[in-house]
Amino acid sequence: MSPLVEVQLIAWRELRKSVRSLKGLVLAAMALAGGAGASMLFAWIDRLKREALPEGVDMHALQQQMFSQLYDAETGQALADCPHSLWMMLMATLWLGPLLVALLGFDSIPGDLQHRTVRYWAVRARRSSYVVGKFLGAWLVVLGVTFGMNVVVWAVTAVVGRLAAGQVLAWGVRFFAVSIPISAAWCGIATLVGSTIRTPFFSLLAICATFCALWLIWVVSHLADIPALSYVYPNTYGPLFLSPRPIETVRGLLGTCAIAVLTTGAAAVLFERKDL
Repeated sequence: MSPLVEVQLIAWRELRKSVRSLKGLVLAAMALAGGAGASMLFAWIDRLKREALPEGVDMHALQQQMFSQLYDAETGQALADCPHSLWMMLMATLWLGPLLVALLGFDSIPGDLQHRTVRYWAVRARRSSYVVGKFLGAWLVVLGVTFGMNVVVWAVTAVVGRLAAGQVLAWGVRFFAVSIPISAAWCGIATLVGSTIRTPFFSLLAICATFCALWLIWVVSHLADIPALSYVYPNTYGPLFLSPRPIETVRGLLGTCAIAVLTTGAAAVLFERKDL
């Protein structure tokens, strides 16, 4: 078989396993329920805020000022008309995304190593195809859960926030698109860490510890004023995707794709040398 077919088969198996497993169903249900609850809270707060504003206050100008302080003037102008509840949900998704990646993918490769089922694939597919397929499968599972959560958020925002469905959908799709490359970077890191460990429990601990270490590096980069350090932290690229300038989007894609490709490639190289 060609490497592409091998990757496709392994990724498809990973998807089916996640959909059929109790862990996957429970985590998906928890994510959807949490998304629904959070979106109701955010939409309710957003509506109260709009209703509490005195007449004549320009909501567009108010949000533009707020986003300009958070990002820059151009991004503030571009985000001035977005539903604030959807932006808050995006922030929650980006911050909780690593946890979702860790919980959904910590046993992807370690589970096969622990139960020796990896040997079944080792004689039928290239080890590199196995690793890439596992990465793609985990990424697609995370995207599926995130998309389902976003659909619930869009519906709740439109109803509770009393906003036009077209406006909610347009901004919702745009904000969901931001999470796609960033989640790929997190999945690549999780694949690299998980491919070096045989026990799922220790894999979960190692992945969470790695994610926390990357967050600490991001904090240090801001405290020490060393921006280059923050580029190892995938969420750093979020503001670039929100910018209206195409060059910033390209920078964000290059950064997140570099993390995903380098970490998955490193995992494949290490796995080639691993004693199964």
